[in-house]
Amino acid sequence: MSLKEFLDQKGWQKGSQERNVEKFYATAITGFHDYHGGYLNFGHWTREGMTYEEAAESLVNLLGQKLGLNAHSRLLDVGSGMGSQDVYLSQHFTPEKIDALDVTWKHVEIARERAKREGVNPAKLEFHHGTAVQTPFPEASFTHLLSIEAPEHFNTRDDFFTEAYRVLKPGGVMVLADYTLPQNPKGLFKKFFLNFARSVWHVPPANVYGNDVYETKLKAKGFKNITIENIGQWTIPGYYFEHRKWEQVKKMRKLRGFWKGVVGGFLIDFGVYYAYKLKLCEYIIARAEK
Repeated sequence: MSLKEFLDQKGWQKGSQERNVEKFYATAITGFHDYHGGYLNFGHWTREGMTYEEAAESLVNLLGQKLGLNAHSRLLDVGSGMGSQDVYLSQHFTPEKIDALDVTWKHVEIARERAKREGVNPAKLEFHHGTAVQTPFPEASFTHLLSIEAPEHFNTRDDFFTEAYRVLKPGGVMVLADYTLPQNPKGLFKKFFLNFARSVWHVPPANVYGNDVYETKLKAKGFKNITIENIGQWTIPGYYFEHRKWEQVKKMRKLRGFWKGVVGGFLIDFGVYYAYKLKLCEYIIARAEK
C-alpha cells in the first residue's frame, strides 16, 4: 500500500453505519472483482435475451441520460462500487471529471485498478474512500450528482440530501436509483419480513418510507423540479430470474462455494424479489435540481 493509499483509507468507528456497511460489502465482494464486469446494480431489463452486463450498462446509460451528462459536467458518484459504472460514464459521456466516493475500501482499491486497466485518464476519474453524509468536497463543486442503489444505506438518507444540495452548483442535477416502500405493511408477517430484510440489508429505520415522503424530504432541502419513477418491473424480476439460471448458479458455486455463493445468494435475491412482490419494496429513479 502506498503512502497516498494509506492516507486515503478511512477508519470507521466501531458500530457506525459506515463500518457495518463496509463490512457487509467487503465480505460479499470476495471473488467478484470481474464477475459480471464488476457491476453490482440490478440492471435495466428492456428486452428478452439480455445478459446481466447488458442490463447493468443499460441502467447506467439511462441514468447518465437523465443526468444530462456532457463534456462540461463535473460528476460526483456516491456509492460507486467497484468503479465499472464510472468507467462506463467516463468513456461514453466524456464528462470533464468524475469524483467517485464509496464507503468500502476494497471497492475503492478494485475501482482504481479497473480504471487504470481500462486506460481512463486519472485526471478525468478519481476514486475516494468516504461517507455520503460528510463528503470531502467544497460547496458548489459539482454540476451533477449520481447514486445507484446506495442511498438506502446512508445514515441517514435525509442527511445525504443535505450534503448533496451543499456540493451541487446552482442548477445542478441529481439522479438517484433507490428503493422506497410502496405500502405500509399490514399484518405481523409483512411487518416482520420488512424489518428483517431492512436489518440484514443494513438500511436504517429512518430510510423506510414511500415516494410521497421521499419527495417531501427533497423539497425541504431546497430541491425543485422533482420526478420519481417506479421502475421495479424493469429491474428486480430480471435480476432475480437471471441469477436463477443454472449457468449462473454454477458460476456462483465456483466463485464463492455452495453455502455462501449458492444458498446465501439465493436467500438475498429471493428476499428482495419477494419483498417486491409483497409491495414492500419498489425500485425508483428520482431526479431533482438545485
